[in-house]
Amino acid sequence: MRILVTGSSGQLGATIAEQLHSLHHEPFGIDLIPGRWTQQVVSTTDRAAVMQMVKMVDAIIHTASLHHPHLTTHARQDFIDTNITGTLNLLEAAIAAKNVQRFVYTSTTSVYGRAMVPDCETVWVTEELTPQPRDIYDISKLTAEELCRNIALSAGMPTLCLRVSRFFAQTPELQALYRLYRGIDVRDAAAAHVLAITCQDISFDIMNISAHSPFLKSDLPLLLHDAASVIQRRVPHVVETFARYGWTLPGAIDRVYVTEKAERLLGYQPIYGFDEYIQELADHVAKRA
Repeated sequence: MRILVTGSSGQLGATIAEQLHSLHHEPFGIDLIPGRWTQQVVSTTDRAAVMQMVKMVDAIIHTASLHHPHLTTHARQDFIDTNITGTLNLLEAAIAAKNVQRFVYTSTTSVYGRAMVPDCETVWVTEELTPQPRDIYDISKLTAEELCRNIALSAGMPTLCLRVSRFFAQTPELQALYRLYRGIDVRDAAAAHVLAITCQDISFDIMNISAHSPFLKSDLPLLLHDAASVIQRRVPHVVETFARYGWTLPGAIDRVYVTEKAERLLGYQPIYGFDEYIQELADHVAKRA
């Protein structure tokens, strides 16, 4: 397939394009800045350009977006223009072109917003949790999801929205910790998009995409008040690793992202969890020595 990848110069978009290429698909990348996988430097807000480009592809993966860090540098209108209008342009272009077989939208677990604030126990974040957006970023991503739902169901274009957890760089301590409950490696996030764009069995759905957590629903009360003891019980080697690096185990974990739906319906199986991150960290340190 020839697949339009928006945001193809970004970390996720570029990784998706690389994986598509390795599977003998043809990524056609667009972005605001040049990159290895970017064929055209153009914005999704350019409706006329989008209409023309979509005629040349079989499917669309839409990762281009303003993100949470842009809240301090961009106006609310910018989020509306890029995250909402840009998505609408792509969806309507896909309908008009009549050649697009599937649309995959990169959403974010951030849309759950205030619903992830715990009360008496850690929040078990499945797709059944009702989003409570906190800011224009959350609002714009949730609105774009609803546009996808509306057009997918009214026009019959198969569409999947992937709520991806955080994959941008953190300190090594946080990077490792987040793989246990709220983070993901960008390679796993990209793999989920590749699975979604090749799935033929779903008309519309929304799925969480994150690393696979070792925690169970029965752990939720204790995770909020004594996370270290739960970690010790579920993954004792994590405790040993934290001690070896001089890291501090968390006293509380506020949420756990659940990926069972994507695993069941897409065959999503994240590879790069806590252990893989620690091994890659050790390899990186060894190379620098």
